[in-house]
Amino acid sequence: MRMRDLILVLATLGGMLLGGFIPETADRFKDWTPYLLMGLLFISFLRLDLSALVRPQPGSWLEVMVWFLAKLVILPIAVWALFRWLWPEWALAALVLSAVSTGVSCPFYATLLGANLPRVVLVVVTTSLALPLTLPALIRLLTGTETEVPFWPMFRLLSLLIFLPAAAMALCRRWVPSLVEALGRFSYPLSLTLMFVISAIVFAPIGQHFQADPGNFLEAVALSVVLCGVYLAVGLWLPKLLPGRLTPLTGMVCLIYINNVLGVVFAARFLDFNSVLLCGCYLFPTYVALLPLRYLRERLAWVGA
Repeated sequence: MRMRDLILVLATLGGMLLGGFIPETADRFKDWTPYLLMGLLFISFLRLDLSALVRPQPGSWLEVMVWFLAKLVILPIAVWALFRWLWPEWALAALVLSAVSTGVSCPFYATLLGANLPRVVLVVVTTSLALPLTLPALIRLLTGTETEVPFWPMFRLLSLLIFLPAAAMALCRRWVPSLVEALGRFSYPLSLTLMFVISAIVFAPIGQHFQADPGNFLEAVALSVVLCGVYLAVGLWLPKLLPGRLTPLTGMVCLIYINNVLGVVFAARFLDFNSVLLCGCYLFPTYVALLPLRYLRERLAWVGA
């Protein structure tokens, strides 16, 4: 564990506390969320050679497609079946959380942990662009629930979140490389600030539920931890089926750091409150997972992870 990891965990949990106990403050900035996420992704691109996305390394697309299928198809169906058996009242919520795309904040964690950044970004791009099709289809197929999801608005939002920061970084590297160099020196404190504010904004409407129904809130937190453990286990297990083709750290990062913020927005508009609550409470294990991931990365010393 590094001191920076601990500082990040404490800062993001601090943002959640701010959002929960002073929701009116965080709520003022809720419309900024997409721009803050784009800023975080822009900073993550500081260490990425964008040409690696156009000309990926041999074997990259195999790994990308494996994590794509695991993230959007296999894992959601397996989690839904497990929850239908053990916690049926949370089955829909677990399906939504498990079926959302790899998050746009994932490259930040990939950089922090030393995962394969180009492959992580490719998983983010492919899962995000497919999400408007796969998420409603899975909900309808498994639960019979109809959702009138506007495809183009969601597709446009996800495209902007990913491609606008990439285009901005490409232009900056071409025309103002000194700015890129300067931002690189301050990338960590900038990322830390963005994560703090994003955590406060996202958790503001969720934290208020604690006072109204603490039992339901704590149950959602516990189940979110269980799901995070499942995602981690799948990321560890799948590479054993294709040794040398998949990197465990890349898989765990892609499966753990997901777009639960979009899950909150989607569930609030179309589904039940348990889905909103579980997606919001997933912030807890998301940040804390950084510590065991760092331990696994350094202790197991995976080659190419």
